[in-house]
Amino acid sequence: MTHQSDRKSAILERSRFSLRGLPSAQQFEIWKESINCIYSVDADRKTRQDGFVANLDSWRHRDLMMVEAQSCSQSFSRTSQMIAADGMDHYNVQLYTDGGVKSDRGVGGDILKRGGLLLLDLAQPTEAQASDQFSSLHLFLPRHLVEEHLSNPEDHNLRFLSERDPLVKMLFQQILSMHRYIDQLDDAQITVLQKSIVMILATCLNAAEGNTPGTQALRRDIEKSVRVRRYFRENLLSPELTAETAADDLGMSRSALYRLFQKHGGVKQYLRDMRLRHALTLLGDRSGHSRSIYDIALECGYETDAGFIRAFRAKYEVTPGDVRAGASPNLGKVDEGELDKRYEHWLHTLS
Repeated sequence: MTHQSDRKSAILERSRFSLRGLPSAQQFEIWKESINCIYSVDADRKTRQDGFVANLDSWRHRDLMMVEAQSCSQSFSRTSQMIAADGMDHYNVQLYTDGGVKSDRGVGGDILKRGGLLLLDLAQPTEAQASDQFSSLHLFLPRHLVEEHLSNPEDHNLRFLSERDPLVKMLFQQILSMHRYIDQLDDAQITVLQKSIVMILATCLNAAEGNTPGTQALRRDIEKSVRVRRYFRENLLSPELTAETAADDLGMSRSALYRLFQKHGGVKQYLRDMRLRHALTLLGDRSGHSRSIYDIALECGYETDAGFIRAFRAKYEVTPGDVRAGASPNLGKVDEGELDKRYEHWLHTLS
């Protein structure tokens, strides 16, 4: 009989990014370039020059990603331009086991204490500051897993959940426990834990206060954007999906739809990027290696594999075959030798 502690996932992936051993004068810039896949960071001159510390241990399991981070004092932000460029709209749940984070734009609070949680909505701009030295855990959950359980899914960016709330305390401990034992859990157990965390998180958020006239006004614009993005996500692989059919189905004018996607380079560019991201996910799925490049091209809206390969290479600077063979796509970052940057790829393909 297999002992419970011997059970292990067949698909759990793990990566480690560390600045240790790199020239101290380059450490912060290397960190800034890498983490720019999701946040723009900044730090004062003394912090940069004293030998910047940044270690990330990351785990990916299907549509769940967890990151353990240790680093130095820094500010981090996510701008509208970054949101438009990468199209990510995950929820990021943060907890701190050492140090903390604060934000003048926080909802329901402005300082995170041990035992509390912070929720960031990657579809909305973010500004916050982490303390001098910190250790933290980050859960990244695809939007669709969480928002269907929320009363007002657009109201919770920079939502501080108090450590005084018993349910928040329980969620804090559950996330810590999953991190502690994740290498000992099988796939079914990880999936059950993920669902449990999503449901407890949704319960905490639905009970949270902080709805104001300001958030109500902001909600109208965000709801429209989220509704349109959800429509494109749900219909992404439909061969009939065009700007014209989308406008008709959504009950909005074509000009309004075009204005909404102007920052994405237009509707066609947005669809092309989303379909190529989907292709990147398919190519990295080890269970689908028997599928041909041509089949993936057809699924992602390309009539020929040659056209698909050209578009894929233009975006990622590698071919689909290269990715299937283990090459890393270029996500806009420089190569720093032996640094493990798989977490960047995972963030961009989490769905």
